[in-house]
Amino acid sequence: MAPDAYRTTDFNLSLDERIRSYQASVVADPKYSGFDTQMLRGVEYIGAHAESKTTVFQFEVADFMCNKDGVLHGGAASIMFDNISSTSLFTIGQPGYWDNLGVSRSLSIWFHHPIPAGARIRLVNTVVDAGRRMATVRSIMKSPDGKTCASCVHEKYFIRRTSL
Repeated sequence: MAPDAYRTTDFNLSLDERIRSYQASVVADPKYSGFDTQMLRGVEYIGAHAESKTTVFQFEVADFMCNKDGVLHGGAASIMFDNISSTSLFTIGQPGYWDNLGVSRSLSIWFHHPIPAGARIRLVNTVVDAGRRMATVRSIMKSPDGKTCASCVHEKYFIRRTSL
């Protein structure tokens, strides 16, 4: 039985394969039906760049992600940022050092422009800094014309999974 990519990183896989495996562990696991799965099923992985410590995804804002005004709900944006920004840590991970995505310490979000239903959004995630136990990730939601619509700073805490 293969290890759960949500909890354990398989360093025999390429960077792209590790990220795709992690994504599948959330959206395709028949034993998991968390409230984030529906949203994350529509997220498309574009690529990763180890040199810049960046991952890129895109998604279309579906009606169910929107508030009554027809724009991306803050809670939906939070779910996207929380789950997807963490993937940038795969670009620095190695056995014993960020070999899992840790847990959130804080997630601060800024909304710059409303994001309407149907918009195709690019999510760019970059490791700003990482130490032995703490990391800071920045994530930006961009419109097709490159405008920053929302951004976040996500602080992560690295834990040894043996204690969970």
